[in-house]
Amino acid sequence: MIDVHAHLCFPEFDHDRDKVVSACAREMKAVIVSSARYEEALCALKLAEKHGHLFPTLGYHPTEGGGNPEDVIGLIRKNKDSIVGIGEVGLDYHWEKDQGKRKEQKVIFSRFIDLAAELRKPLVIHSWDAEPDCFDMVRNLDIPVIFHCYSGSRELAARILQLGFYISFSTQILFSKNHRKLASVVPLAQLTLETDSPFLSPYKYLLNKGEAGLLKPGFDPARNYPWNIKLSAAKIAEIKQVGVSDVLEKTTHNAELVFGLKNRTID
Repeated sequence: MIDVHAHLCFPEFDHDRDKVVSACAREMKAVIVSSARYEEALCALKLAEKHGHLFPTLGYHPTEGGGNPEDVIGLIRKNKDSIVGIGEVGLDYHWEKDQGKRKEQKVIFSRFIDLAAELRKPLVIHSWDAEPDCFDMVRNLDIPVIFHCYSGSRELAARILQLGFYISFSTQILFSKNHRKLASVVPLAQLTLETDSPFLSPYKYLLNKGEAGLLKPGFDPARNYPWNIKLSAAKIAEIKQVGVSDVLEKTTHNAELVFGLKNRTID
């Protein structure tokens, strides 16, 4: 199993990060540790240096990046051989309604798009309520692109897939009818799994169904964890009427392909 997007450097993990990382090592082939601001990027780099099953991507969040995109760009250039991707980066129209600030987001996003193309690194896109604009800005790229936590239309999903890009599903698929409908039209060949940990915990959904026992004991159920992608895999297997092992095997292969993990040591 490979979670392609987990924020293990968020403060929610400060008190037991080592315990979480160790549990990931036991259950998972790899975790892509995502970052979206400078300090988080520094933490992701340190984690990956220490743990062979963790791989960092460095990015800049469109609304929560912290106002220093140039610092992140410099960090990416400095660590270009250590990182496996650029992201998350993109546009966020859900929280940002001001048209002027949306234009500023596009300017910053374009810098990271150009950087990903220059360094030949995969691009991980944040596109909340801005999926069409994000697509228009990356449609000519010839590097791997993942639309993280994709929530756009099925029509746009088809256009994304036509270009050979990837769509990533989080544990939202357990409690979102829209995401389950999307998953039904995304082929396994272009699908990856993520949790967006510590966000999007499936705990309340499972509790209401009487299935909270599916969660790993000994961890706060209010947080999400990389190993919960196995729950998403089970739901996708149900939707596509295939085996869970088929979903996990294919999404693991996709993650390895996108992030070049077959050429890296995974301990």
